[in-house]
Amino acid sequence: SFEGCTNNSLKGGVCQSHGAKRKPCSFEGCTNGVVKGGVCRRHGAKGKLCSFEGCTNGAVKGGVCVRHGAEYEPCSFQGCTNNSVNGGVCIRHGAKRKLCICSFEGCTNNVQSRGVCIRHGAKRKLCSFEGCTNNSLKGGVCQSHGAKRKPCSFEGCTNGVVKGGVCRRHGAKGKLCSFEGCTNGAVKGGVCKRHGARRIS
Repeated sequence: SFEGCTNNSLKGGVCQSHGAKRKPCSFEGCTNGVVKGGVCRRHGAKGKLCSFEGCTNGAVKGGVCVRHGAEYEPCSFQGCTNNSVNGGVCIRHGAKRKLCICSFEGCTNNVQSRGVCIRHGAKRKLCSFEGCTNNSLKGGVCQSHGAKRKPCSFEGCTNGVVKGGVCRRHGAKGKLCSFEGCTNGAVKGGVCKRHGARRIS
């Protein structure tokens, strides 16, 4: 019933974007909405696929995925071109992402796949460069082997984004080195370069 909206109404005459609440996933600790069979996509529900021939992405809007024409609502923050995530705004401007906690007893890490974090069995996609054990970011490779990170949104900065659209220099808070008293950023294995982390070149 929201003016100009073409989504299907779910509850109370409105779609999810305009306030309809979905039943939560039955997977323990998960707050995602149910897609099918009492679970969300992350925990096994198979949603509608993109109708574009040969595409295996999930349909987002109008029967197609983003790559084939579905458009997300833009963030309502003036001048922002990011997609809105929640409440009409992007994460950078206040939207909170719903995160699932690892189902391993006592673990507080975020779920990566199949209800668990990487430490407790979630499979990571590794860099395809021979002998590299870094996570792949884009194009099947890690940053060391050619994956490009989105640049920092601070005017004139060419550093890669760490968190919230900015690099460490411009306010992103990353993980710190676990070496006692060290305030450097952790590079690999929870430590900075000075305390044993090695970058693969």
